[in-house]
Amino acid sequence: MILFFLLFPLIGLTHIIQDDVSITEKSQHSFKYVCSKSGYPDSPLIDYVSGTKLDCMGRKIEVGEFCEKEKASDPYYLRAYVDKSKQEIVCVSGKKVLFKYLCVKVSDSAMCSSEPKKACAHIKEKLAKRLDLIHSSFVTNEKGIKQLNCFFESRPL
Repeated sequence: MILFFLLFPLIGLTHIIQDDVSITEKSQHSFKYVCSKSGYPDSPLIDYVSGTKLDCMGRKIEVGEFCEKEKASDPYYLRAYVDKSKQEIVCVSGKKVLFKYLCVKVSDSAMCSSEPKKACAHIKEKLAKRLDLIHSSFVTNEKGIKQLNCFFESRPL
């Protein structure tokens, strides 16, 4: 759950109530390796920008793009994030993602006023890139608050 707070500052993250992932693999890559593989081999100064970005000598790198290429043959690739404390990029793969989100802020209206399928498609791009959307719905929880539910899974070929 803490990982999600680092990854997606644009979504009002304090209202995520569940982000369960059936992880199949996590691969870690050093900052230097990621900058080098991204076309910037001579980057002695590498800085953390955000949970999803690195700065390789003034050039911003989206770590998700790096992992997309690195995991090109992995049908279960989900997401990428920067582990600032270990100075690594982590590429996460998994077979299932269950995501629940409370719609309580005014800033949530863009996501929470659309159709659940559209809202979950937005979440899919951030958290479950190569999985299929199996279920999407809005429900009202026991406190009367609107809640978005998304379930992603890999369908058999």
